[in-house]
Amino acid sequence: MSIAVCLVLYSLAVAIVGPPLLRRLTRDGLLPRLGVAAWLSAIGSVLITWLAVAGLLIFEVVRHWPTGATLCCLARLRSVMAGQAGIAPQTVLFVLAATATAGAVVFGMRLGRTVIRLQARAHEHARAVRIVGRHNRQDDVVVIDADKPAAYCVSGRPPAIVVTSSALATLDKSELGAVLAHERAHLNGRHTHITAVLRSLAVVFAIVPLMTEGSAEVSRLLEMCADDAAVRQHGREALLSGLLALAGATPAPALGAASIAVLARAERLMHQPGGHAQARFGLSAILAIIAAGPLITVALAISGTFICGT
Repeated sequence: MSIAVCLVLYSLAVAIVGPPLLRRLTRDGLLPRLGVAAWLSAIGSVLITWLAVAGLLIFEVVRHWPTGATLCCLARLRSVMAGQAGIAPQTVLFVLAATATAGAVVFGMRLGRTVIRLQARAHEHARAVRIVGRHNRQDDVVVIDADKPAAYCVSGRPPAIVVTSSALATLDKSELGAVLAHERAHLNGRHTHITAVLRSLAVVFAIVPLMTEGSAEVSRLLEMCADDAAVRQHGREALLSGLLALAGATPAPALGAASIAVLARAERLMHQPGGHAQARFGLSAILAIIAAGPLITVALAISGTFICGT
């Protein structure tokens, strides 16, 4: 079996088995940073595998056109590539390769446009709040007048942490400090950029559960990562009361302290369930399999090709 076919099978296995398995291991948010790494590794490995497969197929078709050669051990495909089945089937394979190339280009362009559009919206939002808002004593914080308490961050040049006047009136000093620490953790970790790329992938590959579920799950886990950073600086109680005070909607291009599953996150902060060792082992095993999977797949394909050739 050819390397390309083996890599396709590997990517399908990750795309099908990955989401339910990763959901189960990251459901409780025990190790959110490791969970983010596992989801991103699965998504990245599938994308890289697809690119590698497209490159291999195009290379083989171009290299052996029009004389033909084997792409794998399958006799029928070999005869078609060699032109023994006639020019029409051989042309079909070439057209399929060209179509795959065009598809990759189209998906790449759509992905690029979507990422640029989301980033532009975020930058425009950051610019707008700096125009209509006012700075307080902290340079990275912009205050806007609004009746609803809210706090969120948006990427920009420079990025901004937006706090409404109602939030300032609602939160005490410790709660405000915890909420701002949460938002700074998002900016320092470049979480807004990660979520923008994942949302773009979910739009472009809407029929692939790994992409759509991965976008939602990583966003949830990134909120927990920011929660943990705020707790280390200001304590659990301050963040909990701040989250509950700000529970509500956040603009789409932004990440907010109380924007995603706030009640579930509050319960996590209050109870901190056990099972860290099992979650660490499971997620570490998945990361190892994802890292080694393509190498093992290529090795098996090469050994299979060698056996067929002998």
